[in-house]
Amino acid sequence: MTGLSEFAALLGSVACYVFVFLTPADYSRIAAADLLREMAKGRLPLDHDLIVRLESQPEEAAAAIAEVGLGSDEQWRLNIDEDLVALARHLRHPDALPYLLALLEDEEPVEGTFEAVAAIGAPAREPLLEAYDQAQDDATRANLAFALAALGVDDQRIARIVEATEDDSARALYASRGEPRNDDWQIRAEYPERGLPVAEVLTIDERFELLESPLESYRILGAASLFHEKFSRESQDALLALAQADPSPTVRAHCWQALDLALDREEVVELMMVRLRDPNLHPEERGGLLVGLHPRADRPEVRAALRAHYEKPDTRLKALEAMWRSLEPEFAPYFPQHLDDPDVEIRRVALRGIGTTGQTGEIGRVRQLLSHPELREDALFAYAMISPGKPTAAFLQQVYSKLEREAGGFSEDEDEVVRIALDERLRAAGKAPVFSLPQNISAWK
Repeated sequence: MTGLSEFAALLGSVACYVFVFLTPADYSRIAAADLLREMAKGRLPLDHDLIVRLESQPEEAAAAIAEVGLGSDEQWRLNIDEDLVALARHLRHPDALPYLLALLEDEEPVEGTFEAVAAIGAPAREPLLEAYDQAQDDATRANLAFALAALGVDDQRIARIVEATEDDSARALYASRGEPRNDDWQIRAEYPERGLPVAEVLTIDERFELLESPLESYRILGAASLFHEKFSRESQDALLALAQADPSPTVRAHCWQALDLALDREEVVELMMVRLRDPNLHPEERGGLLVGLHPRADRPEVRAALRAHYEKPDTRLKALEAMWRSLEPEFAPYFPQHLDDPDVEIRRVALRGIGTTGQTGEIGRVRQLLSHPELREDALFAYAMISPGKPTAAFLQQVYSKLEREAGGFSEDEDEVVRIALDERLRAAGKAPVFSLPQNISAWK
């Protein structure tokens, strides 16, 4: 056996559960409600393929929106309310109304809810009027009144309700008999042509199952999501088999990277080194091997390989990435010379390397990149790592506050990166982290 069949056999011998990741070829035989439940678990993307399947049977799809939207969300891993609303708006079928009416009971309905109701048009009139009569609180009644005003239907009952709300925007909307019906909105503009599952919410077993997919993009996602994750020796062997046999060099590259925590096994290290010496190896796979070997950069032959492949343009980026992930001080001189590199990805790696090797002399050049739209997050990381001072919690709190001011505030992701960097400085000094959950920065993706 070779390739995916060998991997499937190896995985089948160790997996406790069998998962099936659906592909577009499967959609026609799967109930719409089950497709939406898979989406809520992060196992199925809302993309053009799924939209085509749902719009092919709009009545079934609209009923599924109501069923899944009104059902228990205990099994949801992702909040898909906005996606369900977008589908309801696109389908314009009244069978989705029970779900949309439930959303109107919230003080602030999900974005797009009013537009979805308005898209249904006249068939929504009687259900909305009935819901308005039964509503118990002012917020719900106000939402329902606005939805009625947006329908574009001339009805004296609606006119009286809108007038009673004293809501000028609802009155103006009713006076214009509603907004244009989705003239400029197209669901395909909101979602990708080909999407991917959400790896962050999948279990390790599910990520391994992705590697059996006939879709290369799913296998790439599965392998990439396993980087710096711990799994059994048997699973390591299965991944090792795929790293050698998958037809895609991108999949093979990510498989090698995902074996970085298996390098306590000398046979794995030796196999990777032998593979790295193959003169006919695809550059992308070679790059994956370099990054996967970063934990063993303490070995002379690994360090020599990183330096040698740094000199080659097609592997320089991955060699530099492996260098910074290794946290080896001897690689420090490589990074500053690339802060102005024309390749933005090499500049990104240079910033990370400057940060991890503590090059305080580069703080001025790093500060200039805080306003760079693509490198800001990496510049924040480097700045937090190299700000001169003692690595105490009190001092680093001052660094955090100063950097927040200089950067004009942090996004949620930026805040996390800065906290990781500050905690890494505490760990390096033998102190407990205080800014974020413990994690190794070399696992940063």
